[in-house]
Amino acid sequence: MRVLVIGTEDLAGEHVVKLLAEKQHEAVALASSENQEEGLKKLGASDVLRTDRNDFSSAFTGCDAVIYLGGASPRTGESKPILIDHELVLDSIKSAKEYGVRLFVLLSALRDDETDTSGSGTTGAKQMPEELLRKEGIAYTIIRPSAPVDKPGKGRVEVAKTLAFEKGEIPKEDLASVLVEALEADSVINKTITVTSGETPIRQALTEL
Repeated sequence: MRVLVIGTEDLAGEHVVKLLAEKQHEAVALASSENQEEGLKKLGASDVLRTDRNDFSSAFTGCDAVIYLGGASPRTGESKPILIDHELVLDSIKSAKEYGVRLFVLLSALRDDETDTSGSGTTGAKQMPEELLRKEGIAYTIIRPSAPVDKPGKGRVEVAKTLAFEKGEIPKEDLASVLVEALEADSVINKTITVTSGETPIRQALTEL
């Protein structure tokens, strides 16, 4: 499967690229600098495209799926809620539909009322991107994680269809595994799920949902 990863500089993005390569998928990644490009190739990316956020639609060409982490604002920092960049994710969803992408896996935010205090107006509540994705006719999985943290992954999570944990956390490595496993988990197609650290192996947690 050829998979475009948007957001390799944020959160679990590098882990996603590495996992895709290990599972024999073709990982297509976006890079904004030569150093980032080299790093992504070392992680196993099949193609790395040098581009900027204002013009990356051609990256969707030939892709079967998208894993989107690109709207997760780095301003949130460690153990903080994810903020969603409306403009970037909306453009990505529209491009995915235009280029015939079959599956869109969106890393969203856990809470409905997450807000951006930076004053930029580009990030904030997640409802708009999620609603567009549901209406565009692309198969999707929306994943709302608890706070991502830089800790070793355990390979075990708790998954639910509704908000069941407001203050949990999840290692970025495990979050990346959830995003990649969602590509082949029919049980989560066209569903919105919440995920945090738990005791169930990741693949089992998704298939049993």
